[in-house]
Amino acid sequence: MAQHALSIASDARGYTALVTTAPATTAARSAPTVPAPRWLYGPWRDLLFGCGLWYVAALGALAFVGPALRAHQGPLWVSFASLLVLTPHYGATLLRVYEQREDRRAYALFAVHATLLLVALFAAAVYVPLVAAAVFTLYVSWSPWHYSGQNFGIAAMMLRRRGVALEGSLRRWLHTSFVLSYALTLLALHTGARASDVAPVGPATAAVRFLSLDLDPRIGEPLFAATALAYAAAVGVAVARLLRRASLVDALPTLALVATQALWFSVPLALRRFGVRTGFEPWESSEGAYYFLWIATAHGLQYLWVTAYYAGVGRSGASPASWRYFAKVLLAGAMVWTLPALVFAPGLLGRLPYDGGLAVLVASIVNLHHFVLDGVVWKLRDGRVARILLRPRGDGAAAGATSSPRVARAVWVVGLACFALLLGAEFQTNIVLRRAQASGDVGALGAGLDRLREVGRDSARWRVVLAGALDRRGDEAGALREYERALALQEQPSTWQLVAALHARRGEWSRVASALERAVALQPDLENAQFELGRALLKLGRAGEAEQAFARAAEINPDRRINTIMRERARAEAARIETP
Repeated sequence: MAQHALSIASDARGYTALVTTAPATTAARSAPTVPAPRWLYGPWRDLLFGCGLWYVAALGALAFVGPALRAHQGPLWVSFASLLVLTPHYGATLLRVYEQREDRRAYALFAVHATLLLVALFAAAVYVPLVAAAVFTLYVSWSPWHYSGQNFGIAAMMLRRRGVALEGSLRRWLHTSFVLSYALTLLALHTGARASDVAPVGPATAAVRFLSLDLDPRIGEPLFAATALAYAAAVGVAVARLLRRASLVDALPTLALVATQALWFSVPLALRRFGVRTGFEPWESSEGAYYFLWIATAHGLQYLWVTAYYAGVGRSGASPASWRYFAKVLLAGAMVWTLPALVFAPGLLGRLPYDGGLAVLVASIVNLHHFVLDGVVWKLRDGRVARILLRPRGDGAAAGATSSPRVARAVWVVGLACFALLLGAEFQTNIVLRRAQASGDVGALGAGLDRLREVGRDSARWRVVLAGALDRRGDEAGALREYERALALQEQPSTWQLVAALHARRGEWSRVASALERAVALQPDLENAQFELGRALLKLGRAGEAEQAFARAAEINPDRRINTIMRERARAEAARIETP
């Protein structure tokens, strides 16, 4: 099962929590005799960013201004904020594994072999829809544990820095509360919850299928209720035992992380599953992807907070400048997000447009790679990690030999180019195209799409938007050209229906029928497409085929009487034609 930084690592028996005082290894036996500083950066920064309390404040604000913020380009700014936080949060682990030659050798099994396996899986997913669905499902199902494991690991670390022994029943109950929170999330996900409720995924995920277990409600609902009760009990017992062992001041960071975990997952999911209406915008809005981006950003800030400290940012001694560290992890993250999308863009090694499935697969494989590396390198049983995160000395992580300066410079130049591409693509999509759409500026729409095409991010969806704008201006030839470009990128039934409607206005019934036949071949249960196909076939004198199309429309929607009427009309017409 998934395992997270600071707390979980694989062994032959599955996953085992590593934040423990048990002397399982040499590193664990050499516990610090001098108390470590209580805070990494100070109480306010640690509580706000490390323990997630800034999200509590944001959640309260969103309850009042959430709809207004969304109406004033809120999603745009949250998207850019998450880009500047989530991208370096991936880069932090890449830097930890790949920058030093010593680390590359130590983690070769995961840094090389597991990475090559994931690359092969990604390549297969681009071409095989079932593999794509499996990769996406694994990512979405694993992601909540990645968040939960990080919360538990930091909670445990903060206790140990305060000299509070995390062992015995306290450790079991605290860990169980986070595991049960994840179990609740997994149950909700596989009994009808949206993927965007538990992972930072947007509407483009419709291009890749999620393989839900679709648990029978007679099983899923009681199981969810029992798990929710067990979770509440585990939290209650863990908090009670924690307060018996530690003062409220010492317990505060851990209590904040327990609350953060509940607000990210357990509480909103439980309220939805039990049908409790609160009127609370962030928990009841249909804009799940938008609101989960706030959680993802909080997670990314939390991750950068602890990994930057490990790297020496903000610690005394030989510490790198914060801007330099942030720049390096930002560029590393930009490379891992950009290069797969470039190499597997349509026209090169891929077949899916960026917003038609490729972005979802890149997100899935990048996150899976992140989860695998993360579960290996951030372990408190690793002597170097424990020495820095739990002990008063050890400022400036032991640095091994890096790659040659020439190779390093080449890598960072590539990283800079990738970040420029990433930022430019976001700017073109979320600002240039949206403004052009709002103003009806077809020239700006076309130019923006052409720029995106040059970097492998041409969009079937935006080509359809451009075609519609051209059609409204009376440029039918231009509209058809853009529809054809959209279909060349990705065939969609809705696009074929739009093509058919344009040909119908021109009386080109043969082309109408051809377009609608493609639409129903892709999605046979489209009632309107079947009905319009029947009409086109009648116009062409193909009454027998028209009858079949109307019959299919009537089968899809028997309550729409016109389907039956047209079927009978087509049947009568077919009989008249056949009668000598």
